[in-house]
Amino acid sequence: MFLTALYRPMTIACLCLTISVPTLAAQSPAGGISLSQTRVVFLSTDKAQTLAVKNTAKQSYLIQSRVQQTPDDHTAAPFIVTPPVFSLQPDNQQLLRIIPQGGSLPADRESLFYLAVIAIPAHSSKDIPDARVSMGVRFIIKLFYRPADLKMAPASNPCNLRLSAGVNAVRIENPAPYFQTFGNLKFNGQPVNLDTQPDMLAPMSTQNYTIQGPVTQVTWQTVTDYGGLSTLCQQSIASQ
Repeated sequence: MFLTALYRPMTIACLCLTISVPTLAAQSPAGGISLSQTRVVFLSTDKAQTLAVKNTAKQSYLIQSRVQQTPDDHTAAPFIVTPPVFSLQPDNQQLLRIIPQGGSLPADRESLFYLAVIAIPAHSSKDIPDARVSMGVRFIIKLFYRPADLKMAPASNPCNLRLSAGVNAVRIENPAPYFQTFGNLKFNGQPVNLDTQPDMLAPMSTQNYTIQGPVTQVTWQTVTDYGGLSTLCQQSIASQ
């Protein structure tokens, strides 16, 4: 855990509920803290991107944010977030500014990072003992670094996936230089469980989806840059 206390030295263990945000509103289940968007698209020509953290609760929160390599790996990514740590007062909001820090990233495809925002209730020193456990919430949203010179437009890609039948699997290929995140995926009209099967295809990659019987029809929608769903795509495939 990388959140530290702002008021006085103490030991804080933060039990944080993690919210990975695909298309739903980036808001904690109990309300209070929310993010203004569900993903960040950072063009290689951008000097910075901003995102708002809003507090509609009646108490203050300590907020810490960073960009990292994976949802659970705190290894630093080539971006910094300012301010990295702050106190967010009730009925207030704060803009986070995401700034690139150099580094060599692929120019022919998107790269994926994760913005982690942790919020824990703030307490003054007189209200808390020297050690306490504090309940908090952690938001995880995707940050896509997108080279500006990619030839294909992102909006034209969702229905260009290539599908084929494999051995007890449907093979889905993403030929585009963009990540494709499924909002929904159905085989023969039945939803695929995207909690147990891959919900995202990396650029120019292939994933196999396990099936129990022949699949002849596949429909899907992907998540757009704005967190909504794309047009409905469908494709027939020949069983092996």
